[in-house]
Amino acid sequence: MAPPKAEVNPFLLPGWESSPLRPLCPWERPEDEGYYVPINHTAEAYEEFTAQMGALRWLDSGGRLTLVTGDSGCGKTSLVNRCVGWLLRALQERYQRGVVVDLSLGPKTRQSVDERMAGVCALLFDRLLQEKVLDGERAAALRERLAQPERFYRYLAGELPDEVVLVVLLPATDLVDEVVSYAHLAGRKTLFFTESSYLDERHAHLVRQGTAKVPIPPVALRVGSLRTGDVARFAADRLGRHDRGHFPTMSATTVRSMAGPLRSIAMLQRVLSGVYEDRKNRGDRYSDTDEITFADITEYFYDRFLRDPGTAP
Repeated sequence: MAPPKAEVNPFLLPGWESSPLRPLCPWERPEDEGYYVPINHTAEAYEEFTAQMGALRWLDSGGRLTLVTGDSGCGKTSLVNRCVGWLLRALQERYQRGVVVDLSLGPKTRQSVDERMAGVCALLFDRLLQEKVLDGERAAALRERLAQPERFYRYLAGELPDEVVLVVLLPATDLVDEVVSYAHLAGRKTLFFTESSYLDERHAHLVRQGTAKVPIPPVALRVGSLRTGDVARFAADRLGRHDRGHFPTMSATTVRSMAGPLRSIAMLQRVLSGVYEDRKNRGDRYSDTDEITFADITEYFYDRFLRDPGTAP
């Protein structure tokens, strides 16, 4: 006899109940791939990425930068992670091994561009040693070039093992010059990813101008605010997973009512995961026949955010 289903929060990922805003990351946790929902332009951006990557034959002669832009909380990191997951699968089909080096929490923006880029070289060097991508002789030669990113990446491109493709997740940046520099530095079998909450369409022409002579141009993806129907699509996906356990439902009227005030996926996720968790922790009215109403959501939003504006999502 199967054990009874537990009460679960449908807006929290299994095993990550204490991290409601954790970005999806299928390259690290393959099960996350099934939780993507086609909202706020992320599906179109992902399709654009895979189309521009193609069969990856160009990797034998050069590298590439991918830049993802959009307002804070719009799903940039989850999109980057999905693109990286696709890359790793595509590389396997080419009998190559993608080595992902996540430096997204690396040097901060208060440093100069040169300092940040040199800091990334040092962090990348350490990780390549940990991953045993480089042997002692190659490592010694790279160590001498840490303070000079152009020399560092040029040398690195020629020293990667034949089967290895380097996938580097760079710190977020708000500087066109830094984006352009990395586009030029992406050498053979080296793929850079970065994101920005500041750079937008106004800066796109500057990036294009600065990378006009790059043999393999960067990929520019943009995500945006929630569109009409996005809240309903997201809620339907999460509330449709009844195999996970028991939880209250929401009516179509409630979903439509909350669509207006919630403009980003982070805000939507934070509010819905929070209101369900609040109800579950009370130990009251949490069966499949119970309901979360718009009044419940409004009360939760007011209590948690509007009384203390510093905590607003």
